[in-house]
Amino acid sequence: MHTLLRDTKGISTLSLIILLIVSALVGAVLSYLWTVGYYVEMEFNVPEGITITITNVTFSIEDSTHFNVTILNPSYSKEDANITGIAIISTVNDVETIYDVNPWTVEPSIPYPLIRGETVTFKCIRGWGAFAGQIIRVIVFLQDASGATFPYKTSIVELEIVEAQFDVAATIERFNVTIKNSAESNIPLNLSRILFDYSVIPNQNITIQNENATLPQQLLPGQNKTLVCTWNLWKTGALGSSHTITAQTLQGYSTSYETETLPHSVSLNITDVTFNASDVGGFNVTVSRLDSSSYNVIINRITITNGTQIFENVTIIGDTILGPNSTILIQCLWNWGAFKDQEVKITVYTTQGFHKDKLETFPNE
Repeated sequence: MHTLLRDTKGISTLSLIILLIVSALVGAVLSYLWTVGYYVEMEFNVPEGITITITNVTFSIEDSTHFNVTILNPSYSKEDANITGIAIISTVNDVETIYDVNPWTVEPSIPYPLIRGETVTFKCIRGWGAFAGQIIRVIVFLQDASGATFPYKTSIVELEIVEAQFDVAATIERFNVTIKNSAESNIPLNLSRILFDYSVIPNQNITIQNENATLPQQLLPGQNKTLVCTWNLWKTGALGSSHTITAQTLQGYSTSYETETLPHSVSLNITDVTFNASDVGGFNVTVSRLDSSSYNVIINRITITNGTQIFENVTIIGDTILGPNSTILIQCLWNWGAFKDQEVKITVYTTQGFHKDKLETFPNE
């Protein structure tokens, strides 16, 4: 009896050990299947259609005129992919805006057949300076299939037109514009040109205030400079309306400034020219203003033009300040004895840059 009980106890211990081993193996298999199943579903599920991947994007801070996108069509993809478009998505105040890249400016050009297992880097000629410092997304579009997106944080570059100064009471022939490279910018910027609306101001017409220099001009981070732009606001029809001033850099960045409405133009008129036939030493000119602009103008010069010959030695006597809706008489000393019975052009100029001319014939005695 004692021997039987000892053998039964031995069998129970062996069974327990076997049961524990089997349970462990079953648990391990189930755990493995559950884990593998999860990762297969979440990560390693081979797609049934076309799947492309954006493996890299580059935005060179030194050249904001283009960016590069590297795209892979995996070897396990079921078909070749037809790349039909590339764009930038910018999100501002929770509003997404898509900025397409012109297909004709993409190298290699699109549409592009991206075969399975192929990787291609596209150069996209599209300015992205307006998105500097933002988290943007690059998106690639496919024909008849879903595309891919890639988030990217662009470097901070901030160019700003701080102020534009117009003093038409002093001159209509130039204005000042102050431009700053933000202290937050990661690189120096080289100002290359200034636009007034859609017109480029020639660089030879731009000087740096208090410097004997013109464009291009470097702006270090945190630095600003004031540019004096020679641009006739009257001849270009700029007076009496608002305008856009744009500054551009060699690195492709730009910024714009909306002006306030500029004062209206001064409307001069030579209403009368009188001669004394017995005194060829001078003549009188009556000048009037037909506008209500608030500033005065000063007549500082009168010339006589006879064909291609211009005479500048006309002496002006009397008051030359002409206010709004007013008229003045100006006495001019200039010997016209050699021009009797000849038609000449008399031109009146102001210090601000306005002028007006009138054809007259000197009388004969």
